Amino acid sequence: MSKLRNALILTALLSAAPLMSAQPAFAKSSKRYTATLPADVEAIAIKVVIGDELQYRADHLSKDIRDRANSHPGLRNGFAGAGYYGQKELDRLAKRLKSKTKARLIKAGVKVDDNAQNVLVLTLTDARPNRPTFNQLSKDTSLSLRSFGVGGAAIEGVLQKAGEDAGNVSYAWYETDIRDAYTSGTWTDANTAIDRFARKTAKVFKN
Repeated sequence: MSKLRNALILTALLSAAPLMSAQPAFAKSSKRYTATLPADVEAIAIKVVIGDELQYRADHLSKDIRDRANSHPGLRNGFAGAGYYGQKELDRLAKRLKSKTKARLIKAGVKVDDNAQNVLVLTLTDARPNRPTFNQLSKDTSLSLRSFGVGGAAIEGVLQKAGEDAGNVSYAWYETDIRDAYTSGTWTDANTAIDRFARKTAKVFKN
């Protein structure tokens, strides 16, 4: 069955080849989870921010020359150029990062309190969609909802205790198999990266 499935997917990919957009170079990442967070934390407040470079890409193409090169000849092709995501899309990802991390921490026995002195500041530094966002579609009519590619996300974090840095955390994950992207939604891989980050971080603090 697995051979048949792969054959069917390969056929679909070949037939959809014109719809596939050149993918931007991913942010530098070891694709490993690293953390120096203290485990003896009773209560945590979670704050999520969007990194400056990613925030810029909400309404612009990426400044990274490797990403910009991929946008040629469609200079407004945000899907290939890693930009024009739209603010709502980034806000939605940030909201998911906070909610998933909160849920995992609570499940691990950690109290999550907005007024806690320990603040886990998470920065969403990169995100790559599997399919064009609505804002990207509005910028370039050559794109469609059938366009697809591999995606993922990168997250950096710091735990602040009484205003002082007490530890760091870093994680990034990007899909590498284009066959999986064919059946993905807009942010499937980025959501997977966020969910994995939340699960791994909760294990560090597990009481």
